[in-house]
Amino acid sequence: MKAPTLIVIRYKTLLMQRLLDLVRHGYRHHTAGTVKADRAEALCVKFGERYDVFVNMNQRAYRKTLGKANARLILADLDHGESLHWFLMVTDGEHDAHKLEKLKDALSQGERVHVSGYELLKLPHAKAAGGGVRLTWRMCAETERAWRFQIRSTVRSKRADELVPVLAKSLYQTPGFHTTRVQVGRLVAFLTAEWVRSGRKADALALPGALPYVRRMADENFTLYDWLAAGAARPNRGDK
Repeated sequence: MKAPTLIVIRYKTLLMQRLLDLVRHGYRHHTAGTVKADRAEALCVKFGERYDVFVNMNQRAYRKTLGKANARLILADLDHGESLHWFLMVTDGEHDAHKLEKLKDALSQGERVHVSGYELLKLPHAKAAGGGVRLTWRMCAETERAWRFQIRSTVRSKRADELVPVLAKSLYQTPGFHTTRVQVGRLVAFLTAEWVRSGRKADALALPGALPYVRRMADENFTLYDWLAAGAARPNRGDK
């Protein structure tokens, strides 16, 4: 049996947007993993047969009226290698996934959805930002600590004048969700302080400019079979 056409997400920010969308629409129960290229289609077939991850919008709406849960499967090529990351997202209600999988609750501390050093969570927004509690992404504590270590070591290196602008550019490429922008702002302040502490003038630090906001990204029409074909076309690492 061939798996129905499934999109492979190739950009981290797009993946983070789609996972946020799903949790916002009730797909709060989740599990995740990785699958190698030669097993990816079989995984999709299994989840399709076992959890109905490929039903259409009308079928999902009908299942909901019956008190049944719905499940969605997300595939992402985060490492640009020979494996895919997969995320199984499930709503409340009767569903085999609740019985057969060890699902976590995305809205519970310690069980959040994680993507490459970021976590999805609900946080209160300031009144100036509209108030209320909203879903957002933020760097995990380990990620923020790693940035601080990298900033300090780069500023203190002999090649600081050459490497710091590259580091700053990379920092500004952090997905610009509300909370990650706040974190990047703190890290930029830390970078500036370390720069000045090293004996340099603040105005000599070249920064990219304003921190960018994340923009709504459109879905790509890049399927699992496109990904498999692209992988098959790449030369083997052992080839000369």
